[in-house]
Amino acid sequence: MSQNRKSITHFTLAIDLAGLCLSIGVVCLIYLLWINPEAQEILRVAEAQGTVPPRTFYILVKDWEQASCVVLTLWCLWLWFFRYRIFQSDSYLLDLDILHLDRMQQMDEESSENTLNFVEKRVAQLKDTLTDSQLVNALDLAVRRIRLNRNFQEANDVAMEVCDLHLELLNSKLAISKYILWAIPSIGFLGTVRGIGVALSLANEALDEGKITGVAASLGVAFNSTWVALALSLFLMFISNSLHGREERLVAQFKNYVSSTFIPVLSVRMNSPIPSDSYSVEKK
Repeated sequence: MSQNRKSITHFTLAIDLAGLCLSIGVVCLIYLLWINPEAQEILRVAEAQGTVPPRTFYILVKDWEQASCVVLTLWCLWLWFFRYRIFQSDSYLLDLDILHLDRMQQMDEESSENTLNFVEKRVAQLKDTLTDSQLVNALDLAVRRIRLNRNFQEANDVAMEVCDLHLELLNSKLAISKYILWAIPSIGFLGTVRGIGVALSLANEALDEGKITGVAASLGVAFNSTWVALALSLFLMFISNSLHGREERLVAQFKNYVSSTFIPVLSVRMNSPIPSDSYSVEKK
């Protein structure tokens, strides 16, 4: 088990690093082949005319601060894609009778044991088919607790704890993305400080010779880096809150399924005898 966990951890780390390398490679190619040539041409024309470069898209994102923010944005989206399992939602399970509860019949103590065996077998099949399913894991632990002491309240509590633990583990896995959400605006402010510093160093040139092109370009760096960083940060915050809200709603739906459907139905089928006449009618 320990070796399996280590292999999963190493695989996750490899996936994260692969996303970072891929993000850097894609952004570098875009800047080398598209953004930098266009920005240099705009700057060349503006310098030849003695004017301030127009605030186009290429000028807006041409500096390394903006490029770094774009890299972190792509990496953050990569991390979320695997952390939240975007295309592997288990919500559809709630609309299905995955345990075939309607097939279970209960008459006496012996059939009660058969009912529990049926559920255990069905959960084991689901675990083989639906790996890493939060709902199936919760059901599995609940069935194990029922098998242990026939206490349905404890089984319900165990399933609730599994659901809560899922959110806690998810929050711990999102530590890097939370840091990225903080780092992107910080990089933008670094660009602001750098741009203002360069502009102040060119103040004498502007005062003595009347050339304001350098000062204007440096101030453009200061404001552009902050603008891009804040815009990307707002975009990521919206995505983050949407995904986390989706996960919390899913956990709440799982809890409701366990406490209001699975545990009550299984409790009734195992503890409440069904009249013999109704059983015979159903068999016919």
